[in-house]
Amino acid sequence: MTANTNLSFVHDRQPAHSEIAIEAESQELVNVLQKIVKNAGALLEVKSCSIALLDSTGMVLVTMAALPKNGHKPRRTRFQLSEGVAGWVAEHREALVINNVSLDPRFKQLGRVPVGSIMCVPLMNNSSFIGTLTASSQEINAFAERKVQMLAIFADQAILAIVNARNAELALQQANQLEMLIHLSRGITTRLEPDILYRTLLSDARQLVPCELALIYLYHGGTQELSPVAEWAVAGSTPSTGEQMAEVKTSGLLREKISLYNREEATAWAATHRHPILRSPGQEGQPEKHPLTTASQVAELAVPFISKETLYGVLVLKRAKPFSSEELRLMRNLSCMAAAALENVELFHKVRTDQEQLRAILTSSLDGIALLTDNACFIEVNPAFARIFGVEPAQIVGMECMELFGCYSEDGPQCCQHSCMIRRALQLEQPQPYSEIGLRVQGVARSLGVSITPVLTASKPVCLLVARDMTAIRDATRMKANFLSMITHELRSPLNAINGYLDLALNGVAGELTEQQREFILRARAGSEHLYALVEDLLIVSRADTGQLRLSREIMSLQDVVTNAVEEMELSAIDSGVTISVDIARDFPRLYADSVRLQQVLRNLLSNALHHTPVGGLITIAAHVEDVAQQQTQEPFDEIEQVAKLQVSDTGSGIALEHQQHIFERFYQIAGSTSGRSSGQGLGLAIVKMIVELHGGSVTVESTPGQGSTFTCTLPCLLS
Repeated sequence: MTANTNLSFVHDRQPAHSEIAIEAESQELVNVLQKIVKNAGALLEVKSCSIALLDSTGMVLVTMAALPKNGHKPRRTRFQLSEGVAGWVAEHREALVINNVSLDPRFKQLGRVPVGSIMCVPLMNNSSFIGTLTASSQEINAFAERKVQMLAIFADQAILAIVNARNAELALQQANQLEMLIHLSRGITTRLEPDILYRTLLSDARQLVPCELALIYLYHGGTQELSPVAEWAVAGSTPSTGEQMAEVKTSGLLREKISLYNREEATAWAATHRHPILRSPGQEGQPEKHPLTTASQVAELAVPFISKETLYGVLVLKRAKPFSSEELRLMRNLSCMAAAALENVELFHKVRTDQEQLRAILTSSLDGIALLTDNACFIEVNPAFARIFGVEPAQIVGMECMELFGCYSEDGPQCCQHSCMIRRALQLEQPQPYSEIGLRVQGVARSLGVSITPVLTASKPVCLLVARDMTAIRDATRMKANFLSMITHELRSPLNAINGYLDLALNGVAGELTEQQREFILRARAGSEHLYALVEDLLIVSRADTGQLRLSREIMSLQDVVTNAVEEMELSAIDSGVTISVDIARDFPRLYADSVRLQQVLRNLLSNALHHTPVGGLITIAAHVEDVAQQQTQEPFDEIEQVAKLQVSDTGSGIALEHQQHIFERFYQIAGSTSGRSSGQGLGLAIVKMIVELHGGSVTVESTPGQGSTFTCTLPCLLS
């Protein structure tokens, strides 16, 4: 650490024996030492013999056992370690014998009893000095070499007794501390409210380590600050004498926040370095103002709350008396439990907040939301879901899905006719396609949009069911479709009349036409045909929306359908400079399909190809038969052995990948045309998809920009 830092760093270690307070020595140890002194005095034939131990400061020796004088019990006298015979022995760590104390300046008279000679041996526990064993006599030259050896033997006995007693005391103390920590941990870990946890932590800290002020700071990563959230302090201005305790404060603290960059604060240092720290009283650089006393009289102990490498805050204790490393160790153990408790509180409140947010979303959602188990029983529903069925949410919980949707009745929904959608979603571990089902709720026909998504939780899998009442939307759509169907149907009659009279004019029924008149009528006839085709497309779309689009299936020849479609588009192809080629075998099997609708499919595909094929391009119509086994997927051809594939290919501009998934949508158009022809209304490919799917087939596209496109219609029709 730098010189200007006023913090004392203390490693977490076991305390040395010399650091244990003399006052804590057990009476049992004192009795053992008294016996050693008594035996030593008898064998050495002296009336003055004593054992002194080093106190917790390391600067004072305290007499723990001595021979009684004049029948009085020995007193625990204290004397400085910096002088006298004991000071010399402590400094040099070796025995000292003075045969004539009047001639040796190292001897200092401490009592009234005259002393002629003295010997003192150090009490050494390994390399640590813990005290002295001293014997003195009023006579000069009273101690021979043999007596010095005897005193050393008694010193070894004293050391062994002291070490054993202190180890036993330390083990008992640590066992009591561990038991206390375990007891405290139970109280800490069960607190999930922050204020209660702060009070518990401060109370536990004071129970383990006496102090005059205790503070808890919480860490805020965004501002890099520590803010005080709770404190306990001794009432009164003088902490060392104040007896009345103030209540723990957890709000309205007047203390300022501490920045992590404040090097003068032990709290900031502990948080920054993530390590406990001690500050002894009287160190330079103390804060000028302290809430308890002057800076020179305050000792600080700061331990950070760290769990899984995350800093949650700092616990700070302050008092006039210095803290020991043993107290630091206790606070460090407490801080580990406190950090785990703070983490639990944070996680608990996060979970509770998330639950409250989720509950608010579920309650306010206009869509019906429900959770179901793997056996298709409801475990939770929101109010919107219950409103769809006109019941209370509690009535639905525990009910089977099939019972609520009426799957057992004859007129029940057909959404699960193959297998239960919920079980299918859980088995495949993927959402089921969005579907709309019709059902009767309290005798009223309703249309319901349903999506089912599996949710794999840690305990057991569940399904998320989202339902939306589409009745009003479907009614509006049906009304719009009926209106559109009526309008388009009414437009066909005047268009037929217009086309009829134009044809009569072209045939000369009304007289010969000039070239300019013929050109005008031809243009009017082309516009009328375009309008008629648009009306037909709109009529098909409206019929499809209302469910009125029907097929007139018959045994038909695909070659005839292709021939008729090519003849319809031949003039347009000639005008565009595009060649149409047909590649269908003469013995191609006959199909059971709607020839008029298939001709419309070909007409729309050819029109689309002409729109995107430049002058000199080629359009190819091909068809072949494939076994269902060659398909990548058998759906929806489970009961069909062969399918017919009708393909329309062109050498046009192609379709970019981002457009390929949208071109079958209604009114979707791709900007630009190679041929320069009108792009239409964007209904041609949508109608192709409708008609092919109405036949039970599918339509796909393969296209490369600049190289052309190939549309493939797969028809699972009965081949003959």
